Amino acid sequence: MEIEGHPTQDLVEELENRGALQAAGTSAGPRLDALRFISEKAGDVAGVWIFLPRDAYLTGLDEVP
Repeated sequence: MEIEGHPTQDLVEELENRGALQAAGTSAGPRLDALRFISEKAGDVAGVWIFLPRDAYLTGLDEVP
């Protein structure tokens, strides 16, 4: 069951609305194909990488997106 207004998902959606891009990866960093996608889409711009582990979504009430 996914609840409306999950705080982690709300944050991700807000950041994407402001131009953030998601990149699949691990704690070692984004996958190479994800980096290529971002580079093609955003070009060479400065930014901040944020690692959001999958368990950040685990509240016991909803499913990981």
